[in-house]
Amino acid sequence: MSQKPGWVSQVIGKLHQHKAKEFGKLRYAPNFEKAKRFVICWDSEISPAETKIVKEYIEYLKQMGKQIIRIIYFNVKTKDETPLVPEANTHHVGRWDFDRTGFPKSEDLKNVLQFDTDFFISLDLKGDWHFLGMASVSKAACKVGPYNAKHIKNFDVLINPAEKHNLNQYLCDIKEHLNKLA
Repeated sequence: MSQKPGWVSQVIGKLHQHKAKEFGKLRYAPNFEKAKRFVICWDSEISPAETKIVKEYIEYLKQMGKQIIRIIYFNVKTKDETPLVPEANTHHVGRWDFDRTGFPKSEDLKNVLQFDTDFFISLDLKGDWHFLGMASVSKAACKVGPYNAKHIKNFDVLINPAEKHNLNQYLCDIKEHLNKLA
């Protein structure tokens, strides 16, 4: 039995594709070695082991001289419910920062995504609308995300990890693919 997406999902998918055209994109091909600025976003609900893996990947990029902007999504209604205090170059976002279709509505978040960036990397393996909305709005030269046939218009590079829902494998694949962009 084939799973056909619901009507609402189809409409929101088309809306993401349409709205993505409104936002400009930088006009150069990214070179990983020369790239300076990265935006990496993930969900706060990942396991502590996965959080450690993400931090190790960020340290790897920092050792290469890259500037990292972190966007951490919290599934809470208000800023006051966010359990952590943001660090430098870290933005905590939640449902209050997005409209009903998953597009950023907060000016702070839009400013971060609209700044000229070399790479936007989504670590959301579930395909959450909020991460697709951020990818659509981002002005990054290269948008990297997990493979899903529906996400072809949201991302420039789609990575299909060998093991499904394995963030460690996904980050290894990202590292391998991005190092080829030299």
